[in-house]
Amino acid sequence: MKKRLSTILAVMFMAVILIPFTPVQAASTDVTGKMAGNREIKNISKMMTAYTTAMNLSEQSTTRPVKMKLNDNAKLSIAVFVRYNYKGDYSYTAKELRSETKKLFGKSASVNNIRNKKNKNHAMLVCSSNSKYYKDPYMYCGGDFGDVIPDYKITKVTRTGKNIYTVTTQNRLGCYGEKGRTNIGTTTLKLKKTAAGYVVKGVRYQYNGK
Repeated sequence: MKKRLSTILAVMFMAVILIPFTPVQAASTDVTGKMAGNREIKNISKMMTAYTTAMNLSEQSTTRPVKMKLNDNAKLSIAVFVRYNYKGDYSYTAKELRSETKKLFGKSASVNNIRNKKNKNHAMLVCSSNSKYYKDPYMYCGGDFGDVIPDYKITKVTRTGKNIYTVTTQNRLGCYGEKGRTNIGTTTLKLKKTAAGYVVKGVRYQYNGK
């Protein structure tokens, strides 16, 4: 009996070892109707879609899908783009840049790589300012939309995990004095809801070439 029991336990132990543990993943839930009108989600979607629209119109434009690397350089570029286009602010202190990146991404970005005379990183939209004209040490060094109006439309919001959402938007473009908007691509944002609000954890976009 003891020998038989030992054999059964050995077989059960082997079964536990051989069967891999597969964590149960929660199914994605479409919450567009409930969340598309959320003020915070609309605001962050508006700003981030405007940024990807700017990338679509820049010399970096491509019709291939783009997955942004949200390193410090990218976070700082997005932060100054947002402050310039939505707050009319074109010069900044290091404290302001760290605060803005933390608000957008949940973690402050280092300002150490901002270009100056010795460090020319032309991919960034922020640079050292000329002390003769600006009191703040950093300034926006990107372009603006001119007569073009960046617009967006949230097409889908999906809850993919606890406090994690995927937001899909259309990149739309219009012109002052003209009616209508042209759809020029899509943007997909991964957002996380925190105690301080929604923060960006991932950005993908694709330009349709129009």
